[in-house]
Amino acid sequence: MRVGVLYSGGKDSNMAMYKAHLQGYEIACLVTIVPAGHESMLFHYPNAAHTAEQAECLGLPLVSRHVDAYDVERYVLEDLLIHAMERFAIDGVVTGAIASRYQYEMFNDMAERLGLRHIAPCYGEDQYMHMCELLEHNFSIMITSVSADGLDASMLGRIIDWAMLSRLKDLSIRHGFNVSFEGGEAETFVLDMPMFRKRLSVDGYTVHWDGVRGYIEFIGLSPLDKN
Repeated sequence: MRVGVLYSGGKDSNMAMYKAHLQGYEIACLVTIVPAGHESMLFHYPNAAHTAEQAECLGLPLVSRHVDAYDVERYVLEDLLIHAMERFAIDGVVTGAIASRYQYEMFNDMAERLGLRHIAPCYGEDQYMHMCELLEHNFSIMITSVSADGLDASMLGRIIDWAMLSRLKDLSIRHGFNVSFEGGEAETFVLDMPMFRKRLSVDGYTVHWDGVRGYIEFIGLSPLDKN
C-alpha cells in the first residue's frame, strides 16, 4: 500500500513513518502544513518550513502549504491529501498520534471521508517507552520549543539523549506533563533517523524566550554525509 505521511518534522511523525516503513508500507510522499503560529493543533511552528530539508534527506517528495489561520488547517490538510491521492496514488495516510484521542479521531474521520486508510503505528504506546525506542533507533532529536512548568530555556536547542530523557522523565513526574510532549509541552525537530540518506547539521538558530516559554528558529540547516 502506498501512503502519505502527515509530517511535522518532529519525532512522532518520523517514528510513525519509520514504523510504517518497517511494516511494509510504501512511503510515497510527505504532507506538511506550515502553520500561522504556535496555536496550531496539527503541526509544529516555526520550523515546519524546514521539512523541505528533511524531505531532501529522505529522498521523498513534499506536499506542503502555508496557512494564515488556525481554523482552516483541517480543510487545507484535506485539500493536500486529495492532491497527494491524485499525484502520488496514495491509499493511506500515516499519522504520529500517540495519546491524543482528539487528533486520532479527527484523522480517522478525515481519512474515511477521503477513502483512505488511517495508519497510526504509535497510537496507544506507553509514552516513556516510545521515547526510549526513539533513542534505541538512533534518532537525533532537537528540542525546539518548551511551554510547560519544569521545562526552561536551557533545554532549547538540546539534543535528547539518555541523560536528557532521564531528566525529562523526572520532571514529568514532578510537574505532571507528558514525557513525550503529546500535550504540546514541547516540540522537536529530527536531524537524523534511520531512513535519512543524509543527516542535518544546524547552522545556527535564534532563541525566543518570554520568561515562561520559548522556541528556537533555525537560521539554516545543512545536509551532511552520514558516516
